[in-house]
Amino acid sequence: MTENTTPYYKKQASYQDKRYTINKSNLIEPIIRHRIQDSLFYKQHLYLSNEATILPIIIEHVHYIGGTDSSNRPSTFISCLFRLLELEPSKEIIKTYLTQLDFNEFKYLTALTLIYIRLTYPSQEVYSIFDQYFQDFRKLRIKLKTPVFDSQKLPIHYKITFIDEWVDTLLVNERVIDLMLPRLIPRTTLVERGQLAPRQYYIDVSDEEEKDAGEEEKDAGEEEDNDYESDSD
Repeated sequence: MTENTTPYYKKQASYQDKRYTINKSNLIEPIIRHRIQDSLFYKQHLYLSNEATILPIIIEHVHYIGGTDSSNRPSTFISCLFRLLELEPSKEIIKTYLTQLDFNEFKYLTALTLIYIRLTYPSQEVYSIFDQYFQDFRKLRIKLKTPVFDSQKLPIHYKITFIDEWVDTLLVNERVIDLMLPRLIPRTTLVERGQLAPRQYYIDVSDEEEKDAGEEEKDAGEEEDNDYESDSD
């Protein structure tokens, strides 16, 4: 009896991109989805809302970023995100949510729209839209799943972040606020294909020029000191 010398390769699990499913609300895991639908906030405010009526609900009730707490109760942020996934607004409406007619007054509406874009848009559009928010330094609050205690043993329930950090978190992390984010095509691949421009890093040129000028003056002063000869020499 001859042994089978054919090497055995473990089959890799196939990846199913849920961004292209018919029902976008399936992007949220079933347990969280059912808890949102059973919550009082969803039944009272979101159940019959549409693309227009959900805006005042977000502005009035969403004051922090969060998923579920330690008791698995859904936050208003993830509940409104779930409702947006159910409604599936058009790209024109999403753009209005994001820019707010260039007023940018409601930062949590911006943060909510950014994670909606991250969940549903193709990789190329995600990168091109997110690049515009790397210079947005508005503060955001993120609610911790379990509180941490400071040196005085007082509980801390929130941490401070900024919109540019929130954008970077959505691009880098695989899981955010209890949600598994769809995979992104690496930016370098899109750049090599010519589908996306290289990332632009925003550096304050004036500070760099002042620093270089200061170093040049320092070097010039050292050269003058070396060329100086005293009478006692």
